[in-house]
Amino acid sequence: MNANEMNEIEILQKIGARMREIRLEQNMKQKELAEKSGLSMFSISQMETGHNTSVQSLVQVLKALNRLDMIEPFLKEKEIDAAALARFIQSQQSQRKRVSRSVADSETPSVGEGFQQPAVKPYFTDEYMESPLSMVADDSDE
Repeated sequence: MNANEMNEIEILQKIGARMREIRLEQNMKQKELAEKSGLSMFSISQMETGHNTSVQSLVQVLKALNRLDMIEPFLKEKEIDAAALARFIQSQQSQRKRVSRSVADSETPSVGEGFQQPAVKPYFTDEYMESPLSMVADDSDE
């Protein structure tokens, strides 16, 4: 049966059965595997019967069984096909066009061009401020 056609429980059961098979081929008892892997006998038993376990526990068991080769496809770095990489870079460059600095600068309005002066002068300009002297009481009329 193809792994893609199995559900998660069936996959875990197959992995557990294969672990047990490898352990027995090495004439190893569960207790010995537990000691070598740093896991409990209960954990080993659970794994071998297809119960859910962590990836870390799986790695510990495979290491204790000297079978890390079983997960090597996950550890390999994929080699990049030079022709495929060149096609990818070319497709990205054709999609992304940079605007040259001279074009970008010519489209940016200068202070005098694109900006409108406010319709009402702000209240904080000199025209709207009272003279500091007008606020002082004038004693000259007396």
